[in-house]
Amino acid sequence: MLIPRIQILLLVSVFLTGLTFTNSASGQVPFAFANAGQSLGDAYSRSVALGDLDGDGTLDAWVGNYLGPNTIWTNDGDGIFTDSGQALGDANSYAVSLGDVDGDGDLDAWVANYQAPNTVWTNDGEGIFTDSGQALGKGRSISVDLGDLDGDGDLDAWVANGFGQPDAVWINDGTGIFGDSGQTLGDNFSYSVALGDLDGDGDLDAWVANRDESNTVWTNDGTGIFTDSRQSLGFRASFAVALGDLDGDGDLDAWVANYYFDPNVVWINDGNGIFTDSGQLLGDNYGHGLALGDLDGDGDLDAWVANYLGPNIVWVNDGTGLFADSGQTLGDNLSFAVALGDLDHDGDLDAWVGNDDGPNTIWINMVQGACCVNDGCLQLTVDSCEAIGGTYLGGDCAEVACEEPEPTGSCCVGSGCDQLTRAACDRLGGTWLEDGSCDDCPTTCEVDINGDGMVDAADLGLLIGAWGQACE
Repeated sequence: MLIPRIQILLLVSVFLTGLTFTNSASGQVPFAFANAGQSLGDAYSRSVALGDLDGDGTLDAWVGNYLGPNTIWTNDGDGIFTDSGQALGDANSYAVSLGDVDGDGDLDAWVANYQAPNTVWTNDGEGIFTDSGQALGKGRSISVDLGDLDGDGDLDAWVANGFGQPDAVWINDGTGIFGDSGQTLGDNFSYSVALGDLDGDGDLDAWVANRDESNTVWTNDGTGIFTDSRQSLGFRASFAVALGDLDGDGDLDAWVANYYFDPNVVWINDGNGIFTDSGQLLGDNYGHGLALGDLDGDGDLDAWVANYLGPNIVWVNDGTGLFADSGQTLGDNLSFAVALGDLDHDGDLDAWVGNDDGPNTIWINMVQGACCVNDGCLQLTVDSCEAIGGTYLGGDCAEVACEEPEPTGSCCVGSGCDQLTRAACDRLGGTWLEDGSCDDCPTTCEVDINGDGMVDAADLGLLIGAWGQACE
C-alpha cells in the first residue's frame, strides 16, 4: 500500500516522543529512517543510480534489473515515484553509472551487463532514453564508474569484469562514442570499482574490489594509463567499495563491503595512495551494496550497507573514521544495492534500496536538528519544526543559540494597519507604533473618517452622528 508522504510526516509529528532515535556518540544528531511504503518494481534489481533525469530539479532513479528491462522511476518532488513506462534493454544488467557522456547538459546512462555487451543510453533532456547502438565489451561486466580518466574534459568509463575477463577502460570521444583503451587491467574476478584521486596528483585513480583475491589500487598517469600499485588490500570476498574522506584528513579513504560472512573493512589513506587496514570489523551480513553520505547531519561521512542475508545497517562515523552500528533494523529483504540522495527535498539524505527478492524500498531520513520555538530549542525534524511554527537551524540544540523573536507592533500602512516587526514595517514604508494600537493610525485622507480608503455614505453617517459634540 502506498503511504503518502504527508501521512508519514504526520505520524512522525504526532508520535515523535515514541520514536527511538539513534545517538551513537556525544554531539551527534539523533536520526532514524522510516519506510516510505512504496512498492517499486519486482525484477531482481542489481543496481540503482540517482540523478535528475527529466530536468525538473528532483532526483529520479535508474534501476538496473537482472531479470527484466531496466526501469526509470520519476520523482514528484516529495519522494513519491512513478514508473516512466520505459523498458530499457532486455535483462542481465548488473550496474549503472549516470553522467553527461555526450556533452549536451543532461544525464545519460552507462549500463554494465553480465551476459550481453554493455550499453550506453542517451537522454533527450526530458528523461526519455535511446540506446546509442554501441555494444561495448564481452558480456561479463559487473560494475562501472564514470570519470574523466584521460584529462580531456569528458567522461570515460572503467568497467569491472568477472569470470576471467580483465577490467577495461573505455575512452569517450566527447560525443558519447566509446573506444576500448586496449589496457588489460588485472585478471581477478572484479565485483566493484570506485574512481577518485587516491594519490593526490590531480587525476582519477581506481580502487577495485575483487572476489577471493586482494583488492587492487590502480594509479593513473594523467592520460588514462593505469599501473597496479601492488598493495595487498585484504583477501576477503569483497563485493562493493565506496571512496570518501572518512577520517577528516582531506584525502580519500575506502569503505569495503565483503560477503561470505566476512566483516566489512575501512582502509585509511596516507595521502599518497597507500592504504592501511583500520582494524575495524564492521558486520558480517553478506554486504552487497554500499553508499557513503552524511546521514546523521554531523558533517562527516556515514555508511549505508545493503545486506543480502540480514537487515540493512547504517554505520555512523565519529568523525575520525571509527564507525558504530546505529542499531536500526532496516528491512528484511535480500538487498543488493543502495543509493543515497535527498528524495523528498527536505535537506537530508534518504536511501533507495534495490532488492533481489521483492520490490525496491525507499527509506526516508527523519534526522532531527535544532528547532527554535520562541526563545527555546527542540530537536525535531524539518517538517515537524515547520508544523509548529518553529525555525529549523539543524545541528544540535547544545550548539546553537535561539534568539528571542523580534517584537511586533502596530504598523500603519496607508489607511490600513497590521501587527508587524519594525523591520517588516519599514520595508513596506509604514509607520511603526511600538506602544500604540491600530486605533492610533492616522488616516491618509482627512475626510475618510472610518479609514477604509473611501469617502462615502459611511463617513457621512459618522459625521452626522457626531454632529454637535465637543471635541476632546
